[in-house]
Amino acid sequence: MTFKRIFAFLLAAFVAPCLFSCTVFRQQPVEDETQSLKQEKAISFRITWKDYSGRGQAIWKIVDTYNQQSEQDAVVQVVSGDEDLDAIGALLETEQDMVFVLPYRYVAYFGSLGLLTDLTGSFTQEENAFYPKVWELGKADGVTYGIPWLGHSMCLLYNKTLLKKADVDPASITSLDALADAMTIIEEKTEAKGIGLVGADSNDVSWMVNQFIYGFGGKLVNEAGDRVAINSPESIAAIEYYRDVLGAHAPSSWTIDTGVEVMEHFLKQEVAFEIQGIWGVTDVLKNGSPFEVGVIPLKQIGICSEIGPMMLVIPKNMSDEAKARATDFIRYMISMDAQEAILNGEFSPEHDAYYPFRTPIRDDMADTQMLRMNPVYQVFIEGFENPSIDVPVPKWQTIKKELYEPGLHSVMIGAISVETFLAMIETNGNQILNGE
Repeated sequence: MTFKRIFAFLLAAFVAPCLFSCTVFRQQPVEDETQSLKQEKAISFRITWKDYSGRGQAIWKIVDTYNQQSEQDAVVQVVSGDEDLDAIGALLETEQDMVFVLPYRYVAYFGSLGLLTDLTGSFTQEENAFYPKVWELGKADGVTYGIPWLGHSMCLLYNKTLLKKADVDPASITSLDALADAMTIIEEKTEAKGIGLVGADSNDVSWMVNQFIYGFGGKLVNEAGDRVAINSPESIAAIEYYRDVLGAHAPSSWTIDTGVEVMEHFLKQEVAFEIQGIWGVTDVLKNGSPFEVGVIPLKQIGICSEIGPMMLVIPKNMSDEAKARATDFIRYMISMDAQEAILNGEFSPEHDAYYPFRTPIRDDMADTQMLRMNPVYQVFIEGFENPSIDVPVPKWQTIKKELYEPGLHSVMIGAISVETFLAMIETNGNQILNGE
């Protein structure tokens, strides 16, 4: 028998059984009859990512801590999920014991269909730990269905090296006019353009532009949410500023750029500014920190911050016993300890380090150890106070995809005027809101 055959035989005889027996299952070890009973009564926690992904494992760590200290007679097990509306709806109609993570824009939709549990009286005290506008996003018709858990908010990020080279003081950037002046100076004194900008027919152009519409005093819909309100002088001014002023300081490709390309321009130091969430900071860290990133809150320059809260919800069809366990779990997930743990981030094998992928959403975390160590994260949390809401009512999601995003792109490339675009959104959008 050759050496290779002997080695293959030994590998099959000893290594393969080990691989089988050493397979890791993400569940708590069954130590006794009590633990076994907990496994039988387990609650699933459906996240919007793969449970084995970097952020899935980061969430598992928080859930594991809950399981270890909980006095409930059941454990919680993380399961993979997504944001597929139909798949989520089908699951909500079953009788599974499952807590769901839902984007805020889905909460009102499923709540209005009667598929979610009314949590209005269950989290009265905890409500005070969140910005009121964020808490409102978990409601439908005055009823609380979703509890804020984590999210993102946008800030104005800048390359400290480029600003220093151009002798621009970031503290002087306190308005949109001041931003335009800063970009002009940077372009005169460096080889970089002013700002990375989105203009492509994509999800990114919607939330990017809306920040300016809200900041200029415009609205997407009226207070009742049943009429389009975007066709206004404020919206016209906001879109024209975005296209004509910022567009003049953006790379020539900006009309076909998405957020991905904007981050690439920023990382390569081709632009001095970008509007991004916390991942805009960590992206530079992951790529060797070629420069230091500064952060300016969007309210400082007069616009609102796009936010994307993820909510925790309980299906209506769960048993009362399971709902009690689920409520206890949600209460832990929004506690100070669990919220602070979010900033521990997900592991990056390429860089052998942890990076935050989202921000905690409580408004009272400034004095925690994690925020004292990383004060820049507090700026992102404060963005939730002055929000831009990309999908203010459930039916706007249809308007956004079918009309708004492609229409905005047409405006950016000059195919249609701003006035024509807004008139079209008002007419056709009202038909969608009214179910026509």
